[in-house]
Order: sequence, then C-alpha cells, then structure tokens
Amino acid sequence: MLPKKTIALDLDSVLADVMLIWVEEYNIVFHANIRKKDIFDWHIHNVLPISKNQISELFISVWKNRWRDIPPTSNDVSKVINGLMEQGFRISIITKRERVTMPFVSYWLDLHKISFNDIIFIFDDAPKSCFPFFLLVDDSPINAKEIMFPKRIVVFDQPWNRGLESFPRIMSLNQLFSLL
Repeated sequence: MLPKKTIALDLDSVLADVMLIWVEEYNIVFHANIRKKDIFDWHIHNVLPISKNQISELFISVWKNRWRDIPPTSNDVSKVINGLMEQGFRISIITKRERVTMPFVSYWLDLHKISFNDIIFIFDDAPKSCFPFFLLVDDSPINAKEIMFPKRIVVFDQPWNRGLESFPRIMSLNQLFSLL
C-alpha cells in the first residue's frame, strides 16, 4: 500500500480569514479606518504605523478573544477538506503562532467542523518547507519562495501576495481540485 500524499494547509488567511477581524481590532485600537485590501505587504509594519510586537499582540488578542468571530475564507472549507480526504489525501494543518493561541485554534476548527489528520504548530523559526507534505497551500510570499521541488506550493490569493506571479494561485480552497 502506498502512503497517502499529504496536503499541508496553512491556517491564518487560508482556512481562517483572520485578517478581517484583525483589521477591525486595529481600527478600534488605533482609531483608523483600514480594510483588509489595504494590507498589500506581508510585513504589516511596512504598511501601517505599528511595531512587530503590536502586530503579534493584536493577533494573539484576536485569537484569544474573538476566535468565534473569525470566518472561514469560504463557506465550503469543511466540505472541500472532507472531499480531499475522501480522494485519499492526508490533510495536515500547519501554522506558525504563539503558544497561547493553540486552544483557540482548536476551538475554531471544531466550530467550523474542519477535519484533518494532524495539526502542526510551529513556535520557532523552522521553515514550513522542512515538514512532510507534497503540497502546501499558503498565503505567505516567504513560504512560497522556500518550497523546492519535489514539494509544491499553491498560493492562496491575498492582497499581500499579489506580487507572486509565477506560482499557481487559488482564490478559494475548492479550486484545489482542478490543480491535483
């Protein structure tokens, strides 16, 4: 029996549309009026007058206090993942984050009935490319550039990764079926 091929799915901004809530919180805290589409650079501190530490603290706050408000990137995320699993793929959710957000991520996944075979929490600077998968779906320009053959990457379209023109791109998770 051949081992199942693993598809690794990033959590933030691939499964969970966390930036919608992050921007709401930013606007409240900093009395601003920005929208998700205004975040055109992966390095938010290059776009907004906010420190890296403040960015991280806002993400922690959003996951701890507003995890129920974070929508999935599309209403069919759970159905798509189940379909991938039915086709024989192994699903890993892979996410770089602060430890204090771990339980809230689990609550969010349960709330949205998202199935997976395993979840990988990265707490240090280990690149996602060192983890076992054949395909990564991610929104990070950094991760896109680190993935080397035979591994593959599909970029999940977000305003901060539009400069990645030479990579396969999807607007919603269900478009994966046409790429596999």
